[in-house]
Amino acid sequence: MSDSVIQVENLSKKYVIAHQEQGASYKTFREAMTNAAKFLASSLNPNGKKEANLSQEEFWALKDVSFEIKQGDRVGIIGRNGAGKSTLLKILSRITEPTSGSIRIKGRVASLLEVGTGFHPELTGRENIFLNGAILGMSRGEIKRKFDEIVDFAEIEKFLDTPVKRYSSGMYVRLAFAVAAHLEPEILIVDEVLAVGDSNFQKKCLGKMQDVANEGRTILFVSHSMETVTRLCNHAILLKQGTVQFAGRTDKAINVYLQSDFGTTAKRRWDDSTRAPGNDVVRLIEVTAHGEDGEVTDSFDITKP
Repeated sequence: MSDSVIQVENLSKKYVIAHQEQGASYKTFREAMTNAAKFLASSLNPNGKKEANLSQEEFWALKDVSFEIKQGDRVGIIGRNGAGKSTLLKILSRITEPTSGSIRIKGRVASLLEVGTGFHPELTGRENIFLNGAILGMSRGEIKRKFDEIVDFAEIEKFLDTPVKRYSSGMYVRLAFAVAAHLEPEILIVDEVLAVGDSNFQKKCLGKMQDVANEGRTILFVSHSMETVTRLCNHAILLKQGTVQFAGRTDKAINVYLQSDFGTTAKRRWDDSTRAPGNDVVRLIEVTAHGEDGEVTDSFDITKP
């Protein structure tokens, strides 16, 4: 489709994990260093015998993931920890290469994935703003026009000429988000790094992302907050163990998420009162969750009262 800005087909990402086999533990630091040296020497010598007792395991963070995102879509990426959300964003941001599959992206991409990504720690806040703008392909004049707005949003004017390695995590994220959102990328990718900021800053960021979306730009947003995903996103992709479980309207995706084994149980009872939460005066023996009809249920439509 001509209005598609991201097309992902059969995307997979494999990691190889090395495990130390049983009986190969090291009792001292000297033994560990000696074994590492032997392993390095044997690796450099093709005729040598490897001494390290390691086994390898393949782990597929993503497996045959396919989807399409149109211009102006606001897409939430949801799923449990380890579902592959951050790996997907890193591949779309060109930070990590996929093992197989294809990606087609049309437009400039700005990413805010984790504290420390995208900035040079030795450069000042001012220098990093211009560096990031240049990476996005913007001219110095374009960056200058947005400069005051970025600094005002990030609230770091006092520290603008301080190397960012001396910033707190909150200051770092404020500046990183301000740069990513204000330098007019066609596609904005945001991981749940915003959780580092305080509640007022999170509201500010959400408002800015809504403004970005209203301008017709595309947003990919990873979050564990279903309320935030509902407010911001018109589509959602649910990942489970590296595969797409559901892709479509946000409310339907969240309902699938909550009705699956990801959700919490609707009833909890402590038969042994001595182990129940509370104290010698009162203890909580049973908790149940009820829907509007009074029936016990383990899933709720969060758009309803």
